[in-house]
Formats: sequence, structure tokens, C-alpha cells
Amino acid sequence: MINTTNTEEKPLKSKNNGLRRALSMLALPLAFMYLEWRLASDCGLASGYHPASAFLAGFACGMLCNCVAFAFKNRKAGFAAALILAEIGAFYFCVQFFVNNSYQTFMDPLTIFQGAGGVMDEFGEDLARLIREGVGIIALYHVPVFVLLALYKVWDFTRKDRWTLVYLALAGVVCQSMAAGSTQLDTFAAPKYSYEYVFNDGIRNFGLITSTQRDVVYGAFGKPEKPKKPEGLVTRGSSSNGAPAFHGLNKRDIDFNALAAAETDPAISAVHSYVASQKATVKNEYTGLFEGKNLIVICAESFAAEAVSEELTPTLYKMATEGITFEDYYQPFWGGSTTSGEFATLTGIVPVNHANSMQQIIGHNNATCVGYHLMPLGYTATAYHNGDYDYYNRYLTHPWLGFESFISNGTGMEDYLTDMWPPSDTEMMNCTVDDWIDDEKFYVYYMTYSGHSIYNFTHQEQAIKHKDLVEGLDASTKIKSYVAAQLELEDAVKIVVDRLEEAGRLDDTLIVLTSDHYPYALQNSMIWANDRDYVSELYGYPATDEAKRDHNLLIFYSGAFRDMDPITVTQPISSIDIVPTILNLMGVEYDSRLYPGRDVLSTDEGLVMWNSYSWKTEKGFYDAGTGRFTPAEGQTADADYIDSVKDIVRDKLNYCKNVIEKDYFSYVFGE
Repeated sequence: MINTTNTEEKPLKSKNNGLRRALSMLALPLAFMYLEWRLASDCGLASGYHPASAFLAGFACGMLCNCVAFAFKNRKAGFAAALILAEIGAFYFCVQFFVNNSYQTFMDPLTIFQGAGGVMDEFGEDLARLIREGVGIIALYHVPVFVLLALYKVWDFTRKDRWTLVYLALAGVVCQSMAAGSTQLDTFAAPKYSYEYVFNDGIRNFGLITSTQRDVVYGAFGKPEKPKKPEGLVTRGSSSNGAPAFHGLNKRDIDFNALAAAETDPAISAVHSYVASQKATVKNEYTGLFEGKNLIVICAESFAAEAVSEELTPTLYKMATEGITFEDYYQPFWGGSTTSGEFATLTGIVPVNHANSMQQIIGHNNATCVGYHLMPLGYTATAYHNGDYDYYNRYLTHPWLGFESFISNGTGMEDYLTDMWPPSDTEMMNCTVDDWIDDEKFYVYYMTYSGHSIYNFTHQEQAIKHKDLVEGLDASTKIKSYVAAQLELEDAVKIVVDRLEEAGRLDDTLIVLTSDHYPYALQNSMIWANDRDYVSELYGYPATDEAKRDHNLLIFYSGAFRDMDPITVTQPISSIDIVPTILNLMGVEYDSRLYPGRDVLSTDEGLVMWNSYSWKTEKGFYDAGTGRFTPAEGQTADADYIDSVKDIVRDKLNYCKNVIEKDYFSYVFGE
């Protein structure tokens, strides 16, 4: 008799298999929740931070990542996918920690990516030191990776059936919907998720994952606009500069209402209508003061007002006190370091997309730039920089900013610069003044470099060069080295002023000097090798908000001012006001409605805005991060006034976004 019973036993299902699967499904969600907590804790994201939203988004991100990890039937392949996703998350969060530690702001992925190559080339030594000193921080952000590796035998990232991925995706979508919904529970923070979204503030309110998600969505489909109030905007008053006699308007014969009616693209039509609603600035007694004269604009690396003194920087001090005096000037730190400061100074447009703004205008009609107004009038227009030509792609961007040529290290200046770091501003001036000083009419732009960090007397060669001059300062070594580095700028500017004086052209030349950003490399930061906040030491008070941090010195100087009554501007102004002020002084025909800033010698009320939606007027400072308005001394402002200025700032920033992203000026002036 044949025994037909199958004596081979089927493998028993492990009693722990269900637990292993459950733990595996929770591994990545818990990892991203941990990373959100780690970043919030390390960066002090307390005020305004919504942990429920951040942790829900982290959990949702982990569940959606599970859709990749559990897509394989092979256990090793699933584990490898989970490990790679955990490493990507750890790396991204770790990078954002170091970016915030270095710049006191978070940067969107595109900004980081675009600057990565240049940073590696020029600051590789600093990055290597950062990695050495920050190995403990790096390890903390890699805890999820270490846990995955250590418990390798526990994990079971395998797809058992076709419904596994469906359930994981559904769980991720539900958690993400809950995270999005929780952002609307706070009426102050809710706009920062939609029409007031800014990457940095998004992280400080809702966490890195939510802000990154919003950045991708709004980058692809645009940011929603706030519904307009039926009554429109409240009109603000005139400035404290007084009201000079009426001389006409800085306005061209452009019918923006007609352009709006004829435009088939509704987004562009809306921008036309917005421009049509703007009031043109009034011409004044200073309009045309420098008509036909020459222009030099200097954007000084990490320059601060506190670096100027009668004893150490007599040339800069003379220019600041004998030219136009600006009592309340700001160079906002737009995010993206030097390139965004340059962008605002050269275009008069707010770099709403941080460092990306400069890259986005390549190939666009950038009609607001000074050079496009001056070159048709017979001016030569040249830009100079003593850094590498391809850093921030300047060789690609600057030809679109109203310059005939851009000369830098690698495009003609390399033969004149000594091999030192940072490069010398005096060498740049010495080798370039002869290029333009004999031109009939010239417009020259310099982006300096000698004031760059790190500040010490061991590696910063410009600081070492001037070390003896700052020994007597009652300050830390860090501040002494910072001031010493800025003394190279003093010597460079003196070369320009002296050569103009010798050529008899100082009275016929307007020199404008501003900073690219505040000296952020003096902050308490690992990458800048600072053990405490040296910005506050330099300023003499804690830089606790954007207004306190970004105050600076603006110089408008010419030999012609020696024979004129002093000119003082008291209202708050910023770097986006530089271009329209220059155009008014040079008597150029321009349309002030196209500028978010304004001629500061006009009767318009002063307004400084940050791309974080913070702002300052003569009545006080509004901090968008806290929603707190701090009135200026002797001033008051009611809720209607605050709301009206918030709307104005929002509209101006939205306008700048359209200019940058949609090439708006090509719709006004053609390609």
C-alpha cells in the first residue's frame, strides 16, 4: 500500500513576522519625525513653531517613502532602499542645520545646489574644518541610519501583496492631509502656508518637510494670492522730507490699462493692472542734478556702517558725511548671500527667490537696470569683480544687468591680481581705473571681495596686511580682523577718488557705495569659527530682529556736494531704492511705477521690506516672524494702517516674483 501523505513539513510562519513588518513600516516615519525634532531643537525653533504639523508631515513623508522601500519582494533590496532614503533625509536635514548655523536662515534646495560648486572650490578648507568640528552634530542627524544598520536582522522591507503599497500610500496621504489641515488652526501662521509662504519661515512654522513640499508645489504651480479686499488699499501719507515744488512725474507714456486689456495671459494682465494702479513719484529739486555725469557703483563685501571711522577710514568717512546723508538705511539679508544683495542693488527688484533670482533673469528683459537707461545716452558700462568669473555664474548674469562687459578673475583681471585670499580690492582698482577714466561718459560697477570672511590674522590676508592699524581698537581679535579687512576697501576707494580728483572728474562723477549683506560671518557659528555672537559686539547691541541686523551705511558722494547745502534723508530706505534714486539724480526718463522701491528724494513715505514679509516705515517695524509691530519713538499705528502696509508689501513682493519668473518687462518693452 502506497502512503500518499506528504511527510514534508511546510515552514511555519514566524510568530514575530507581524511585529517585524509593523516595526519596519514605522522605521522611516519615526526617522523623519526624529529629524524634524532634531532640527527644531538644534535651531531653537520655538516661537511660532507648530510641532504637530511638523511631526505629522514627518510621519507622512516616512509612509510615502515606504512605498519605495516596500516595492521589492527581495528583503535585501527593500532594506537598501530604506537605508538610502534614511541617508538622504539625514543628509538634507544636516545640511539645513549647517546652513542655518552659518547664515541664520534656511535656504531652499535649489539655492544650496546652485552655490555648492562654488563653495567647494573657494571655501573647501572651511568646509573640511566644519565637518571635523561638527562630526558630533552629523552623527546625531544620522541616528536613524545607524539604527537601521545596527538592527539589520529585525527589518523586513518586503512587499507581501499588491495592497501593501496602496495601504502605505493611503496612510501617507491621510497624515499629510492632517498636517496640512493643522497649519490652518493658527490664523497668524496659516498665511505662511499659502500666500505668504517663504521657505525659511515655512520651516520655522511647520518644519522642513512641509516647507520643502510647499516649495516644490509653488515652484511648479505658483503661489496662491490673497483675496483682495473690496475697499482696496489704504493710502499712506507723504514723507518727512517735505514737499518740493511740483516738477512733474517720473513716468513714461505707457498705458498699462490698455496693455492689461489687450493681454491674453491673465497673470500678465493682472500685473499690468497692478502697475497701472501705482502712483508715479514726483520729480523734485534734485531731479537731473547729475544729468550727463558719470556713475560708479560699489557693492562692498560684508560692509557694515560700524567699520567706518574718521581715524581708520578717512575717505569713506568723508564720503559718508559730505555726500547725501541717509539716516535710516537697510541692506536686507535676502537669503542667498552676496548674489541676492547684488541683485537688489543692480535691478531695484526684490530677490524674492533668494539666490535663484539672479539666475532666473538670464536672457530676460531687465529694463529696470541703470545700464539700459545710460548706454543709449552714450555711456560705457562695465562691471568688475576680483573673484572668480564663474562664481554665482556672474559671467552669465552680469551681461543681462545692463553692462557691455564683465571683467573678473578668469576674464581679464587674473594677470593683475596677486595670489592671495581674499583677493585685493586695491589691486582691482589699480588695474582697472585706466579702462574707463578717460571715457567721455562712464558707468562702472565694482563688486569687492577683500572684506570676506573668515576673520582672523592667520588666513585672512587682507586683515593681516592691515593688522598694525587696528591694534589699538578696544575690541576682540575677531572684530579687529574684520575691521582690518575692511581697511583694504578704504584704500581701494581712495584710489578711485584720488584718480578722479587728479583727472578733474570728481565733481562730474556720482559714487554710490552699499553693502551686499550684513557681516553674517561674525555670528556664533561653527563654519565661521566663532564661539559667540560677534555681530552684537560690532554693533554695540543685540541684533535681535531683521531691522536691527540689517541696518547699514549708504554712500552717495561726489565732489559737487562740496559746494551744496547738506542733503539729509530721514525716512527708512533700502537697497531697492538705490536704482530709482540714481535715475532721478541723473535726469533719466524712467517709469517709477515699475519699481517696488522709489526715489528717496521724492515725497513718498519711506518703506523698507524684507522678502520674509517683514517691513519698516517711519511709524515702526513689523516683524512677520512674530506678527509683532513695534512703533517708532513718538509714533502710533492702528490695525488698519498695519494691515494696509502688509497688503502693500505683499503686492510688491508678488510683483517682483512676476518680474523675475515671467520676464514681465518683455511684455512691456518687448524681447
